[in-house]
Amino acid sequence: MGGGDVGAAFAATLERVGTQLTSEDLVKLYPVSCAQETDAPVKLEDCKFFDLFAADPMKARGDTERLRNEAKQQHGASFVDQILTSTTHHPLKRMQTTDYRLKPDEKANLEANGVVAVERMPAESFADIYYRLYTDDMPVFVTADSILHAWHRSFDAFLVDTEIQILSPTLDKILESTLSKCCEAIIATSKDDSEARRVMVDVELFLRVGLSLLRGELVDGVTENTIELERLLAFVYSEETKEADILSSKRIVDFSQFKPRGHYTNSEELMRYFRAMMWLGTIDFRVAGGEKPEEDLYQLHCAVMLVHFLRDSQALKIVEKVDALISSLVADGGMGADSLSPSQLLRLLPKETLFTDDDKETLSMLKSIQNRILEKRLGAQLINGHPRVENQPPTSTTPMSLPSSFALLGQRFVWSSFIFSRLVFDHVIHNDEKQKRRIPSAVDIAFTLFGNDSAAQVLADRMNANPQRFPEFVPFRDGIQYSSNLVALRQVIDREFDDEGDISEDSPDEKTSISMLWQRALRALSRPSPNAAGTFHSNVWQKRQLNTQLASFTQLRHDTLLYAKQGYTFVCGCEYADGMVDPYPLFWQRMGKLAKQMEMMIERELSPLVEFSYDQSRQPSQLDFGSHQTDSKYLEARRFFRCFAETMQSIEEIAVLQAEHRPLGESQVNFLRTVMEERFGSGGSRYCGWYPGLFFESREDSGKSDVIVADVHTDSPSTIHGDKGGVLHLGVGNPLMAFFVVDKVMYAGPVFSSYEFVTPIDERLTDNEFKSKLPSMRMPDWAHQSYLC
Repeated sequence: MGGGDVGAAFAATLERVGTQLTSEDLVKLYPVSCAQETDAPVKLEDCKFFDLFAADPMKARGDTERLRNEAKQQHGASFVDQILTSTTHHPLKRMQTTDYRLKPDEKANLEANGVVAVERMPAESFADIYYRLYTDDMPVFVTADSILHAWHRSFDAFLVDTEIQILSPTLDKILESTLSKCCEAIIATSKDDSEARRVMVDVELFLRVGLSLLRGELVDGVTENTIELERLLAFVYSEETKEADILSSKRIVDFSQFKPRGHYTNSEELMRYFRAMMWLGTIDFRVAGGEKPEEDLYQLHCAVMLVHFLRDSQALKIVEKVDALISSLVADGGMGADSLSPSQLLRLLPKETLFTDDDKETLSMLKSIQNRILEKRLGAQLINGHPRVENQPPTSTTPMSLPSSFALLGQRFVWSSFIFSRLVFDHVIHNDEKQKRRIPSAVDIAFTLFGNDSAAQVLADRMNANPQRFPEFVPFRDGIQYSSNLVALRQVIDREFDDEGDISEDSPDEKTSISMLWQRALRALSRPSPNAAGTFHSNVWQKRQLNTQLASFTQLRHDTLLYAKQGYTFVCGCEYADGMVDPYPLFWQRMGKLAKQMEMMIERELSPLVEFSYDQSRQPSQLDFGSHQTDSKYLEARRFFRCFAETMQSIEEIAVLQAEHRPLGESQVNFLRTVMEERFGSGGSRYCGWYPGLFFESREDSGKSDVIVADVHTDSPSTIHGDKGGVLHLGVGNPLMAFFVVDKVMYAGPVFSSYEFVTPIDERLTDNEFKSKLPSMRMPDWAHQSYLC
């Protein structure tokens, strides 16, 4: 589905659905399917392994020591030593260190629902929880949460390596070579007062800002615009919303977006790369359909000139490869950037020279190009990526249109930002009136993008809420009817993802991005589990899945925040006693496909860029083939993601057998016993087992705390609505210990903790800033009202 098709599909679906749907209609259309909800509560004392979880650790250790001594007296010390070093479960191996005893309310929740996550039992990492269960010989539940966390850490670590080794030096080459051609053209220009020269000077300034940000120092040019360069750089480093002169026009720019967040705070090099890419991705050229036609034509002239210099410097092909790599990682729906790309614009240009002293001839050429842009809807934006003011009459029910936009390396279209943009002012209409909903929610994403029906009731409750009786009431988000937009989006996205049903789950598709496959895997968690156990078919369980989906979605947006376009609201030692895996074979299958796609992407999109790695000893226009060390690194990366896929296949096979109540084979039993594994005599025994092997950076990375935050939508201030504005953040805290009861067997495993909150406008939190605020934060009410204690 192309970009224009998505917008048209939503508009047509909304027209068919109508704008009168209420919160009650939403719940009726998407009821929670709870076939097993009426199952009688389980008595924990009747469950296998409950006695292990209910044991006093000190008393349990004493009992084990007593049993060992008795065994030594009866059978000898060698007999006991042989048991302790074996790979089979035995009571003499238990030396419990963790207190798993549940409080009355926690126990009651587990008996009633079959699942409870305990806030008072956090851990530094998922591996830490698995290791505790392993050393204490406890039955383990392998959670989707833990595997998704491993995927996030591996994807993020791979992305960091790629940005430092490939993208940053390649970007330096692109900007320097293009700037060099621009400067040569300015010097060669015969008329100092011509329109063409003024355009070149603006393009030079645009390139100098980008290269200065990348290098962390002022880059020289051939024109006297150093004052303008310093002013723009000062705006970038202010990290505040400012009015700036860019491409000879004034515009409002939210420079808080330039604050490095996520992994980009890890080094000075990454911070410089972040700011430079943010400049190239968000500072667009408004080329058609804007409020001032003369400015559109001028900025189109700037874009045409920039493409000309890219082509002359032989950098355009490199830009195409970088663009393809970014789209293979991030873009949703095969739509690429939410703007016109250099390659697309090049195809519209005439073959004859672009340089002419005849301004009338140039104007005629530009109008011809602009007409073709409008006719073909090229660069038509679906996501409002900047603070903008609504200028329509108060009674209007037509959303504001956005100008066609060109960007050198534009930020990508992502479904979540499109969803957010269609669920806030000025797209929300109810009873023929635009609604002042200015802040979206992560739960919107769970319902529309991930197809989780249990989110419908949460959203309905918020629509009906008032500040006096709803503790979590958020102004400009709650107390507003917007069911019609939710339903229209859900139908459009269901069709989009269902259309992919013909694609084999086993083999990767070169047109599908990593982010798209990641989200398809999360959608699988909304499907009914083939395992008939009542635990997996309740409203409470679906809320647990909702938490998993939103936490992993937060990790996705955190990892890709530089490339995904963000929307704005318009202004106005032992072994496990037993084991089970999350009962979703389709999820595990899709996680395997995700890893296979990553392996294929490295070969198809990344390998060609290795040859453009930058060598400071060479001229920018020369190509330098990557070193043998770099080639080996990415060969190893391909092996890693291939092994990740093989592990997902192993878990999928276990999930199928457990759903069908068929016995596991010996290799599968051993697989569950070695999630974490201690090998006697080896130094780093804590990080043995297959789970730490799912972390790209190192096995030790599995044991590191990973508290993260991502800002996902900006609500621009609106005096008319009395809204001071704000930034929607999603966060993931440390994992929690969760307990599961399935067919009267008790297990434990790690689950995500997730958060949603709004900060004042221009305040965008880094991971460390979020971590410092975490002790005072509370997880959402819908979690506390279901699986969380």
